[in-house]
Amino acid sequence: MRSSKNKSYHSIESQPIETVIGTDIIFKGDIKGENIIRIDGTIEGNISLSKGIVIGEKAKVNGNLESDRIIIYGSIFGDIVCKELNIKSSGVVNGNIQADNVEIEMGGKYNGNLTMQHTPST
Repeated sequence: MRSSKNKSYHSIESQPIETVIGTDIIFKGDIKGENIIRIDGTIEGNISLSKGIVIGEKAKVNGNLESDRIIIYGSIFGDIVCKELNIKSSGVVNGNIQADNVEIEMGGKYNGNLTMQHTPST
């Protein structure tokens, strides 16, 4: 079962990323869309993308995240709603999480409340 979760997380990073916010970019405002985005800069606003969000190691986000799959290498100050969340060893989350599946690597930091959604077995 663990390998299937890792496969999902890996598949986000192996899929084409349509949008990249570079390390030297500061963006103020909300971001909405369908495809996968990678954030390496600073965002002050909410991010809602249906397919996936990757928060790079140097990224800082001050806002809420919503997506099917989210991988966090950087810092988040806001709430997260998703199906699958992976907080990497360099990742920091300060906010509440509502998710079906959560994986936190050794060294990853999380401060907030966690609500796990019950996924019915088929």
